[in-house]
Amino acid sequence: MCYCYEDEDVEQVCHNMVNVQMRRLPVLNREKRLVGIVALGDLALRASATAGRALSGISQRD
Repeated sequence: MCYCYEDEDVEQVCHNMVNVQMRRLPVLNREKRLVGIVALGDLALRASATAGRALSGISQRD
């Protein structure tokens, strides 16, 4: 998934960012209308340990 929902859990968003190797994701409402963009830095303000794991997962090279 290359977007997240505005009411989605922060842990799940970080997990998805790692899976798709993206530092930013569009944020949609449940009607799939764009309501914003979330960056890894935004998540770091809410859940620093989770964001740290996400950053290390995103930054790893295959």
